Amino acid sequence: MATATPSRAPTLADVLAAVNAAGLAERRRQDMASAVRTVARLLDRRLEDVPADPRGLALRLKTVAPLAAGLSPGRWNNIRSLFRAALALVRPMMKGRSTVPLTPAWQGLAERLPTRTDRTRLSRLMRWMSANGIAPDTATADALDTFRAELQSDSLLRAPEKTWADLVWSWNRSVERVEGWPRLPIAKPRRKVTYTLPWSAFPASLKADVDAWLERLAGRDFSDDGPARSARSSTLETREYQLRSFASALAHRGRDPQSLASLADLVAYDAFVDGIKFYYGRRGDTPSSAIHGMASMLKSVARHWVKADEPTLARMAGVIKRLAVPEQGMTAKNRERLRAFDDEANVARLLGLPQRLREAADSGRLPPLRAAVLAGLAVAIELLIFTPVRRKNLVEIDLDRHLIRTGRKTHLVVPVSETKNEVHLEFELLPRTVELLAWYGTHHRPVLASSGCTALFPGRNGGPKAKHTLALQVSETLFEYTGLKVNVHLFRHIGAKIYLEENPGGYEVVRRVLGHKKMETTMRFYTGLETAAAARHFEAAILRRLEASGTKLFFDTRGRGAKNRSRTKPRQVGPVRTGRRS
Repeated sequence: MATATPSRAPTLADVLAAVNAAGLAERRRQDMASAVRTVARLLDRRLEDVPADPRGLALRLKTVAPLAAGLSPGRWNNIRSLFRAALALVRPMMKGRSTVPLTPAWQGLAERLPTRTDRTRLSRLMRWMSANGIAPDTATADALDTFRAELQSDSLLRAPEKTWADLVWSWNRSVERVEGWPRLPIAKPRRKVTYTLPWSAFPASLKADVDAWLERLAGRDFSDDGPARSARSSTLETREYQLRSFASALAHRGRDPQSLASLADLVAYDAFVDGIKFYYGRRGDTPSSAIHGMASMLKSVARHWVKADEPTLARMAGVIKRLAVPEQGMTAKNRERLRAFDDEANVARLLGLPQRLREAADSGRLPPLRAAVLAGLAVAIELLIFTPVRRKNLVEIDLDRHLIRTGRKTHLVVPVSETKNEVHLEFELLPRTVELLAWYGTHHRPVLASSGCTALFPGRNGGPKAKHTLALQVSETLFEYTGLKVNVHLFRHIGAKIYLEENPGGYEVVRRVLGHKKMETTMRFYTGLETAAAARHFEAAILRRLEASGTKLFFDTRGRGAKNRSRTKPRQVGPVRTGRRS
């Protein structure tokens, strides 16, 4: 390998220079140089501004959506391969999985691996071992550590730690099942570090007390002083986790878990303050809505279940008041992502995506299952655009209960009992949406649905697809085809933005469509989104009156300058359009 060692850290400009100076065959040189320039273009940076650091490049390339950039998956794979080879001219790079032949010893073991998945996951490691002269019977833990380090620093993998974790799973399975495999188990990496202890770490009486309180919240114990409204199952799950988390926080603060025998032990004032300090410290001694919510929930337990005295409740209320954070409406992250839709081209990409996915699903180039999943995502995105329901309501749409046909019209109906704010939602579907649903139901949904399943988006268990699965598929598909980072909930904000730009001040319509109970909620989230559009409407109204008066304009409304000063009758200006209708 030829190596360039400039005095400064190499950039892609150095990589391109190394490609041109490497004495390669002309076609190979052109392809590698093109790959380097393409990567810089996709990153929207000059060659000299991009460090030739594989890990940093891998993180940047995660933001690239090849399809959105007009590159097929095959072409993108070729570019990455050529780019990796170009980087290898200026710094060490881990070779691709298929570029190094296996030694006979590793080849024999590869043929005995039980599944294709195992062979794929272990291929890179076996070829690395082969290239470095390490036989199965001489493999060591140090060699595995070296491979892992190179995987992280010298590769362009999007998620090297996930690649390693998958490899570890297949390696350890091979240790147990494949004769001749190195008897060298690898410790499984912990993917998530959590402080929350299992219920088994605490007395059984604490869990029993928590369960009894949850029964009260659910309204199943029919107590005279029970809540006026039964809590939803998702709320009960959250409360159960919060209490287990708080008990764990007290344990981390030095309390004996076995001393926490009931909810009274958790919400005693000293324990209440001690546990809140744990969360406060984890947040860098700053309040948050999550900590405030935890404290408020504990005070509710103290009042309604433990029957704490008023002085104790007042002291708890004082702590809660100091933990309060101002209501801010939309998060900064959502505002940043929403800013992309100031560009009409991005709005067009989003609104046109369902049709694009439909064409991909019907292209005949995809396996039937993948085509069916893509068709379902076309329908999901279409519904999110025109009926911006929450994720839970989207994934639980049932063909029999929620899609109501009356004559030639079809309505999506979400009853009060199933909405977050207990607000009835009903949308008359557009003809294009109805036709898309019919196409999906006829040609693709049968591939996904088991017999008797009535879920619009079927899962593997005969019911609806899991919420997080559909949400992840929507986000990943949107990024893949448009390059836009959009989660399911952001569709609600996008719809509000598009409507308010066309109709500045139209908050009541937005409130009704999104199912907000209070206008204050809508105003808090969306005030200001339409300011620029309102200014354009304002200017257009004044210009129309000005032109109607026959006053000469120094500049016409098309911005073509003083050449139009002699016009006696200015051009009529129509209404300004600030959004794009679909």
